[in-house]
Formats: sequence, C-alpha cells, structure tokens
Amino acid sequence: MKKTLLFGGLALAGFGMYRYFKYQVNMAMNYDYKIKDFKIEKIDGTNVTVSISVDIKNKSSFKVKIREYDLQLSFKGIPFANTKTNVEMEILPESVFTFKTNGVISLDKAKTAIIPFVNDVIKRNPIKIEIVGFIKIKFLGVPSTIKFNSEQITYSQDLIAEYKLDKGYDKLKDKYPKVFSALGIK
Repeated sequence: MKKTLLFGGLALAGFGMYRYFKYQVNMAMNYDYKIKDFKIEKIDGTNVTVSISVDIKNKSSFKVKIREYDLQLSFKGIPFANTKTNVEMEILPESVFTFKTNGVISLDKAKTAIIPFVNDVIKRNPIKIEIVGFIKIKFLGVPSTIKFNSEQITYSQDLIAEYKLDKGYDKLKDKYPKVFSALGIK
C-alpha cells in the first residue's frame, strides 16, 4: 500500500511539474506586442529610414532570449518596412522589454497605402500594422521560433486623440459637416 501511495504521489508530482512547465512555455510563446514610438530618421530619395520602439511583454516566469528576428511590416496588406537583426537581447520574467530597431520604408511601395491610412485617421479608426516574419528565441535553454503570418498589432487606437488634435478636429467637423458627410464621417 505504501509503494502504491509513493508511486501515486510521484506520478502526481511529475504531472504537476509537467503542467507547470507546459503552461510557462505557452506563456513564453504568447507575447503582447505594442509599437511604442515611430520616428522618421532620414529621407534618402525614395527610401525613408525610421526608428521604431516596440514593447514586448514576457508573461512567463522565466527569462527569454531573443536571438534573431526578421520582420516585414505592412498596412492593409501593403508592405512598407523591413527590419532584422541577429543581435541577442534578453527579456526578464514577467516584464515589459522595449527594443529599438530601424526600418526602411520604400515610398514607391507606401504610396498605395497613404489613402487608406488617411481614411482611417480621419474616421478615427484604429491603425493596425500587420507583421510577417519570425523571431528566434531561446527559452529554458531550448531554441524556438515564433512565426508571424500577418499578425496584427495596433499602432494607435485614435491617432487624432493621441496627438491631441481632437478639439480642432471636432471644430472643423462642426464647421464643414457636408465635407465630412461626403467622406462618410458623422
């Protein structure tokens, strides 16, 4: 009877450890991403170099090492920037890590995204950026790859409000209601 209880207890403890580590792995693979800052650094002909700050939240109780990433950013399916690096970074457990990266926007490719972008801004719709690519990480000593297949992250819920232009925007909308109505804005 004692052996049965001992083996049962060991099996239960083993199952509990397995579930805990499986939960932590799932948390490590399920990050929250947010574009924090987006600045134009340089304009060179048809290319614009931008710096982007991205917040990544590590929800697990273990640190995660980012080994490499290669990401393409798009707006409404139109690619506008690429960013990649193989410089290692470490994200501490249950914390938010901000990393800065540079990207290049091709103005030739971005021209077709300008009208939908302006339309979303004046309609005060959220600005959503799609990401395609991968991030290679190391979690608990095990290398792994997080793949992005048109993952969407929100750059802004309301760009007009974030830049504190909402009062002027509302006055303009009240002054020219027919123009805004023609644009589909009420």
